[in-house]
Formats: sequence, structure tokens, C-alpha cells
Amino acid sequence: MSYTASVAPEAPLEGTTRSLIRERRADDRVAIVVLCATAGYIDAVGLITLVGLFPAHVTGELVGLTSAFTAGHHLSHPIRFAVIPTFVAALVVAAFVARACKQRGESAGPALAGLMAAALAVCALTAFFGPTSAPAGFTWAYALREGSVVAAMAFQNALTRVSPVSPYPTTVMTGNLTHVVFDLVDALVSRFARRNTEETHARAVNPRLPLVASALGSFLGGAVLGGLLTGMLGAFSVVLPLCGALLLAKRFAQ
Repeated sequence: MSYTASVAPEAPLEGTTRSLIRERRADDRVAIVVLCATAGYIDAVGLITLVGLFPAHVTGELVGLTSAFTAGHHLSHPIRFAVIPTFVAALVVAAFVARACKQRGESAGPALAGLMAAALAVCALTAFFGPTSAPAGFTWAYALREGSVVAAMAFQNALTRVSPVSPYPTTVMTGNLTHVVFDLVDALVSRFARRNTEETHARAVNPRLPLVASALGSFLGGAVLGGLLTGMLGAFSVVLPLCGALLLAKRFAQ
């Protein structure tokens, strides 16, 4: 059963119980490409300007934090301890915003994309107050930059959960890479099999492969572009994904 066929269409909520995971729509390839490219781009920004932080993969920070506690490793910037709480706090804000939108009978997509754009705007503004590379000591501009990109990725995760445009993730690409590899293997085996049954033929033309491949390719392209522009412009380069988030907010509002 396809994704769009397996999920009920969006309908007004009735009664007092309101679910945050309610709004569904068919796969939106434009939105998928923009979101995946944004995640790759912001990961590149974090790697270059925030001492190896990957904002789109904040669960990896748990390893660094637990190592700091258990193995005695020294964190060069103690503000890194605030990454997970910041991510969770942004998700709490997103949950309340999504619930308020649902209670008004509105889509949460534009509001969450707007929050994402606002967080990216804060990151871009920090370029006026701090260097591209991380400072030797704590600065408020560095802390604000780190918190803003982490919050932006939290809002993106909330957006794809509450108002999903695809059943596939747009931040962490491990699952998408797995889908691509398995579908490619199925397609190759089906093509070169001696008996091309109806089942293997269906696998060979699996419609999800182009969609997932475009998500993965967009992430990689965004990472390359983010690395190039951040190396030249620093945090000012975040203006590009900021424009993408604004375009998504307008698109979801239509």
C-alpha cells in the first residue's frame, strides 16, 4: 500500500482530543529537496563555525557529552552541554505552536517553517558580532549561533513530523541511504535475473527510489555548497537556507 493511500486525508478535528500527528499530504518533492539541502548545508555550517557540531544530527552530541562525563574528556566549549536541552526546548515550542494551529483549524506547516526561518535569521545575524571560527573562550555570539542552528533543525524535525511532506527523514540520511542501497540491489538483481517475474519487475521500477535518491543527493549537495559558502562568508552564508525556509513557509501557506 502506498504512503498516500495508507494515510487518511486531512480533515477537521472533532471532539476534545486533538492529535499533533494528523496533517498529511502527498509527497512534495520540492519541499523534500529544500529541507534535505538545508540540513546538509547547516551541518556544514556547524562543522566549520561551531567546532565540529552537526546540528541536524544532535543525538550524536550525546556521545560527546557522555564521554565528557565518563572518560574525562575535556570539551573545548562548555556551552556544548546546552545543545540537547536547546533542541528539546525548541521541540516543546514547536509542539505548542502546532497544537495552537490545529485548534484554530490551520495548517502548522507555515508557522513551523517560519520558526525555522527565524532561527536561521538569528544565526546569520551573529556574523556581525563574532568571528567565523570558534573563539578561544566563551562569547555570547558563539552561544547564540550554536543555539539558533540547533533550534532551526529542531523546528525542521517538528515540521516533518506534524506536517510531513514525505515518509522519509529530511535531516538524518542514514535511513535514506539504506533505502537507496536496498532498492538499487533489488533493481539490479531483477534486471539480471533469468526469470523476470511480475514481483521482481515491480521491485525494479520501485517509485520510491527517485524520491529517496533526490533527498540524499540534495543533502550532499547542500553540504558541499554550505562548506564552500561558509568558508568564504562565514555565518552570513546562512542567508541562503533562510531564503529556502521562507519559500517553504509561503508554499505551505498556499
